[in-house]
Amino acid sequence: MQQAVERLTSTALPISEGFLDTVAVAMLGCCGVLIESGDLSPVRVLAPSLPIASELRTAMLRAAPKPLLLPRFDTLTHWVNSTPFATIPEPLPDSERVVLLHEALRGRGWFDEAALWGIALEMAGLFDELSAATVTLPDDGSKLAEQLERAYSLRVSVPLAFEARVVHELWCALAAAGQPDSSAAYGLRLAALIKQVEQVDARTCRLLVLLDAAPEESLAPAELDFFLRYGHVHSLSMFHPAPRFACTSPLMATLAAAWPEAPALLTQKATPLFERAAELACMQSESPLAERLQLVPARGRELEAQAAVAQIGAWLSAGLRRIVLIAQDRLTARRVRALLEREGVLVSDETGWKLSTSRAAAGVDALIETAASGAYYRDLLDLCKSPFIFGDCDERARKAAVFTLESAVRSASIRSGLSRFRNCLIGFDEEHAAAKALGLTLLDRIEAATTLLISRPAPLARWITRLLKALDALGALDPLRKDAAGKTLLDLLEIRRTELEGSPALFAFAAWRDWLNREIESANFRDGSIISPIVLTPLNAVCMRRFEAAVLLGGDSRQLAPSVSSKFFNQSVRRELGLQTREDAERKLRRDLEMLLATVPRVTVTWQSEQDGEANLLAPEFALLSTLHQLAWQDDLHRQALSARGDPVPESETAPRITKMAAPVALPELIPRRVSVSGYANLVACPYRFFARHVLGLGEMDEVSEEMLKSDYGALVHRVLERFHERHPVLSDLAEDEALSALQDCVNDVFAPAVADNFLATGWRLRWEKRLLAYLDWQREQESLGWRWSQAEMRVSRMFSLNDGDCAAGDVELYGRIDRIDRRVGNGGGVSLLDYKTQTAKLIRDRLNDDVQLAAYALLHGDAEQAAYVALDDERVVAVSAVAAAGGDEKGALMAAAEAQGRRLQQSFGALYAGAKLPAHGADSACQWCEMSGLCRRDFVQIMKS
Repeated sequence: MQQAVERLTSTALPISEGFLDTVAVAMLGCCGVLIESGDLSPVRVLAPSLPIASELRTAMLRAAPKPLLLPRFDTLTHWVNSTPFATIPEPLPDSERVVLLHEALRGRGWFDEAALWGIALEMAGLFDELSAATVTLPDDGSKLAEQLERAYSLRVSVPLAFEARVVHELWCALAAAGQPDSSAAYGLRLAALIKQVEQVDARTCRLLVLLDAAPEESLAPAELDFFLRYGHVHSLSMFHPAPRFACTSPLMATLAAAWPEAPALLTQKATPLFERAAELACMQSESPLAERLQLVPARGRELEAQAAVAQIGAWLSAGLRRIVLIAQDRLTARRVRALLEREGVLVSDETGWKLSTSRAAAGVDALIETAASGAYYRDLLDLCKSPFIFGDCDERARKAAVFTLESAVRSASIRSGLSRFRNCLIGFDEEHAAAKALGLTLLDRIEAATTLLISRPAPLARWITRLLKALDALGALDPLRKDAAGKTLLDLLEIRRTELEGSPALFAFAAWRDWLNREIESANFRDGSIISPIVLTPLNAVCMRRFEAAVLLGGDSRQLAPSVSSKFFNQSVRRELGLQTREDAERKLRRDLEMLLATVPRVTVTWQSEQDGEANLLAPEFALLSTLHQLAWQDDLHRQALSARGDPVPESETAPRITKMAAPVALPELIPRRVSVSGYANLVACPYRFFARHVLGLGEMDEVSEEMLKSDYGALVHRVLERFHERHPVLSDLAEDEALSALQDCVNDVFAPAVADNFLATGWRLRWEKRLLAYLDWQREQESLGWRWSQAEMRVSRMFSLNDGDCAAGDVELYGRIDRIDRRVGNGGGVSLLDYKTQTAKLIRDRLNDDVQLAAYALLHGDAEQAAYVALDDERVVAVSAVAAAGGDEKGALMAAAEAQGRRLQQSFGALYAGAKLPAHGADSACQWCEMSGLCRRDFVQIMKS
């Protein structure tokens, strides 16, 4: 290979901001006679990439002495692959090759089943590298073991022999397929192309080639051989950027001092950095980097994105238009793009997004997760909320059905199971009949789709067919085809199905799912509709292109780090086999950074200086450059981020200062016309909580309990007592043992599903079982006083006219649901309103003065003799009355409290319509568990004032 490189001449051109202009002039200088004719169409120009080819074409137009018919611009890879060759077989598709490797590994049983896809993919990449390096594996495993032994400098060992056996047997498994892989096919096409070119008239085959580095660094052995043979029969001129040691500019001298060449360090002792800095300062009084490079730390991803957006905004304001975003950190790059688009600045994304991060892929993943988890509620709701699912339904009706389904699932606290979701939806609020009906239909369609996926093992192509049928059953195919990422996903599935049609290997659901996840994770998609002067691209794609400014996102040691990893070949083995090593990758990285700094006049490097509370170091290349610059010119190149862009938020009543307590005013059209007893209690406890929950509609939905909580325990106890009293309204009709047995049966029935879901619910059941005798004793005492159970879960409501005289205000409806109603036998009858609480009597009494619930229930019922909380958490069950009787008149005291709450309700809502403020003045007990504390900022304001 070295001899071939020596025979292949290439012109090194100095690196500068106008590098492509220099290349264009040099290439035109090779076409003297053709320029005179004005026709360069016989010339073919090859560039490292299509974007560089496009910019080189523009540079040649600028440099041309007169109007010319330009050459054909292309890349070597595209030229080779687009030329038809009848004798060369089609390469084995990469997907089928990975399947063959997976099956070879599975048949040998060397590794765990879950790791096979990852190992197969790594081995496929390794064989690609070996093919590209024209490394031919030995005929048997023992020879390869000897080769590896020399590289490792070890004696023959069992682990080494196993390593050789794995590589050799998998290579043989691929060879048995009878088709070359893509790398080998590329070499065959190169050989066929040079034979074809050798027979063509030399006058039509002038070739001009631009490489991104010297031939031995940028070309594979087969490509070197191709150009060498081409140069023997036709005119060939090659150009590449001059290496650092060949450049004499102050900038290159500075970079050479910061990043000395590795070969020099191997043959002689390295000069200390401070000596190199001192020598550099003597030669150059001014820094070539001071106005060219700035290093901007940020304490977190959001601040890094804001710093990048502010810098781009400053450049745009200054009139710059060719700006590149270098996406070392893809997450930050996506955030920067979103912030720019918010300001109306579009970005042309050349990197593309990982297909796995798209909404289309998320919808498909939700379907597979729902099938795999037995319809776990989070997966099911994610699936239903996907914008691609049920695309054949009316959008408003679909959203209403999904919302109703979610409300039913959360209120019933059901974790999984389509049949259980159906049952809870059927028994949900009757006010949403249409939404419930559609919700049940959607559940039926989900069941049909998931049934297709939970099936017997099958080839990958058949699994893909099942997935497509499942998506069709959910009405998702058409919406996916109309989405850019969705279309890319469907195209990927169709391509893989075609490629794997003849593969007979059977895979279970878990193995297919693992394969699909890896396929989607490795695929990218681009939005080609955006054309913008601001380009988002990786570092290696910036090389030699013309940009006015650049922001490198993720300049830290984690993001800007070359990685050449292999579980089978270490670095010394890779070096012996001619494969890329870590040193090669580091050299390539520094070369790309050199090209960036030399060709782009303004470079800003951002990085997250802190991650998870720990320091995140700057990349070594920039850290060395910063230290050198500090020693030479007393400037470490670190700069503060520019201020974030954006208009100041105007002060208003709804956007208070940070030291001002929140006190918004509710707009009349947003004030609810219907409020529950608990909502009214929120207004009394904290007006701001009422504003956030009921005016803005920010109240949290019920959460499905992953573990059984105290509130779930209370709900089960309510259900037990409701069922028990419906079966046995009068306890005195039962003997003591019969009553206990009947109550225990109800406990068993109600708690059984909870225990089946979570065995730890047994502890809550045992806790309640200890209170059964105490409860029966209390119930008998109630009946001895003449009270009989009458009704449970009674819905009550009442309309109230507002007292402010404003006709526009109208009425407000108060509604609620009473746990239990008892009626007195004899003595003129009477009604008792009871509310079960799985709390102690002391805790209930301590907060009774602030309670409005029982008085509100009495107000809604209209004719209650008493109202009380039944404390179920003590050794002895007692009823805690809502009011203290005045002179023994409990009914009079209760109704007086009820009427007071009615007046309070009318006055409060009248004040809302009159524009009263809703401050966050809740008591500490109300604020302790309030989910709106992050909005009202009450605690923060108190800290600021103190």
